[in-house]
Order: sequence, then C-alpha cells, then structure tokens
Amino acid sequence: MDDDILTLEQACTFLGVGERTLLKMLNEEHIPARKIGREWRFSKSALTNWVASGDSYEYAKKEELYEVFKDTNGNYEILLESISEEISNIRTNRNISVLLNDVPPGIEIPDNITFRVSYKQKRELEKLDFKLFWPLREDLKQITKENK
Repeated sequence: MDDDILTLEQACTFLGVGERTLLKMLNEEHIPARKIGREWRFSKSALTNWVASGDSYEYAKKEELYEVFKDTNGNYEILLESISEEISNIRTNRNISVLLNDVPPGIEIPDNITFRVSYKQKRELEKLDFKLFWPLREDLKQITKENK
C-alpha cells in the first residue's frame, strides 16, 4: 500500500491519538478522510495540511459554556402531553429553571428568540429536535471575556 494512504489505526498512530478519539473527530470535525466500503482511509499529506491549517481559538469557540438537559422516555401520546405542559410552564414563567433544575438562577427567555425544528438520522437514532435560542445576554458576555 502507498505510504501516503493510511488506515484508521495508522492515522491514529500518525496523529498520536486513540481510535476512539479519531472516530469522535471524524464525527465532529471536518477531518479529511474517505470511507471505502466499511473502512476509513486517510491521506498522510491531507492530515498534515489539516493539522497545520487548524486554529485552536476556532475549536474552543465550538465548546459549550454550559449544558443542562433532561430526557423523558415514554409513550408518544403521554410525551406530547408533557411537551404541552412544559410549554405552558414557559408561558407562565420565563425563567427556565422551572423546566431544568440544574440551570443557574435568573436565566429568562427574552422576547426576541429563534425557534428551530430539525430532523436527523444518526447511526441507530432518528431525532426530532425543537429548539428555542437567543443571543448570549450582555452580562454573560462580560463574564465570558474575563474567563478567556
């Protein structure tokens, strides 16, 4: 085999990471690779160029500053009723701590927000996500700057 084309194991050795880390990077990054049949193949020169062109600040910006979530499993009809109750809680009290216990106090949903519905197929799951999001509050922007 050409020395420039690497298997998954060889790419792990070349990059100095474990297989699990490289698979995670394949899932989350735009790492240059090609899946041929059931096997991943990597160009050594493309990996070198990819590492050389990276920017740690760009990667750090992707990280979540804070994440709290709650999963509820059950029957479709019962879960739809649960969603209706959660929406009612949001209408009554904009403070999201009524929905998620571990959220820091004082986080309220502002008037100007975005609502996103998305559907994904990923490995063994299908996902239907409903998201509300808004720009970071000014007081948190200052804290974020101070922590850098």
